[in-house]
Amino acid sequence: MSTDMLSSITNRIDLDRPAVPVADALVLSLAAALWLVLLEGWLPGLGPAPAGLDAPMAAPGVPEAMAVANGLSGGSAYLLMWGTMMVAMMLPSLVPVVRRYRERLCCARNVFAPAIASFLLAYGLVWTAVGVVPLAVESTVSIHGLVSGSVLGVDASALVVGGLLAFAGAYQFSPLKRDLLARCASCRQVPHRPSVGRMGREGVAYAVNCVGCTWPLFAAMVALGSMNVTVMVGLMFVVVLERVAPESENVARAWGVVLLGAAAFTLLFGVPSV
Repeated sequence: MSTDMLSSITNRIDLDRPAVPVADALVLSLAAALWLVLLEGWLPGLGPAPAGLDAPMAAPGVPEAMAVANGLSGGSAYLLMWGTMMVAMMLPSLVPVVRRYRERLCCARNVFAPAIASFLLAYGLVWTAVGVVPLAVESTVSIHGLVSGSVLGVDASALVVGGLLAFAGAYQFSPLKRDLLARCASCRQVPHRPSVGRMGREGVAYAVNCVGCTWPLFAAMVALGSMNVTVMVGLMFVVVLERVAPESENVARAWGVVLLGAAAFTLLFGVPSV
């Protein structure tokens, strides 16, 4: 990575301006806390694994299978886990946005704190609701069975993961991705003293945009293992860099090339262990 790009990224996450530490510290501290909760296993368990499923939690489809097998309690625990995981991964990319809101909102604590809290809570609830999708897929077809079988003697995991990576790579070049990514780099105008409800609606709108911008990446994540820490960290790095880099569209295209290369490798040689 060039010195100019590093300098430009640093400027977008600049810690020297007076208003910045509040926004940056708030978002990054919350992200660190959520990562700690995930890695320490402090969330409620999904329940016992279904009969015949003998695979680690990080394996593809295992969390989804456990959640579906345990009904409402398992599904609720899964949504809590999914929401915590997604927000932990996405929060670092929100630093520039929260900072801009910090600059536009009244600096009084009784205005800024509830406004940003409402924005982040609404944002997190949208991402939590997205967890219904892998549960719905698991209810229709076993994700673990799909990626652990074979099709005409070919490893099914290579076909599924390779296909999803190829789709995610192609999506990086699409006009829709470009438009959604451009919106990720901005936030809409809000009153100097917005209501909590207004900021909640802003959080929902921004989260919906984020989902549209990144869902192919997270579809591939489910096929690789939704609780695979290596995959989670890798995707967080991808999302953050394409949001904070000075030429985000070019970075998104570069990731597209990487994803297409990963898809070709997977289809030719199988899914590497991660």
